[in-house]
Amino acid sequence: MAPGGSVLIVNHHPLDLQIPGLRFPHPELFFTASEIAALLDPRDWAIEVSEARGRSGTDPEGRTVTVHDAVPRARRR
Repeated sequence: MAPGGSVLIVNHHPLDLQIPGLRFPHPELFFTASEIAALLDPRDWAIEVSEARGRSGTDPEGRTVTVHDAVPRARRR
C-alpha cells in the first residue's frame, strides 16, 4: 500500500459475547481494536482510531441491546 493509504477493519468485539443468543459463541473470532492495531508495525502504520463503537441491535427476544464493533483505522506512513 502506498504512503498515505489507509486500512479500516471492523470486527465483532468481545463485549458482544456477553449478550446471550445474539452471537455464536466462538470467542477466537472476536478481537478488540487494540489487539488488531497491535499487529500493524508502528514503523509503517500510524493508528488513527482504535475503539469499540456501540450501536443499537435487537436480541432474539426482541429487546434492544447495544452491540459493539472493534474499529481500528490506520494510515500508512
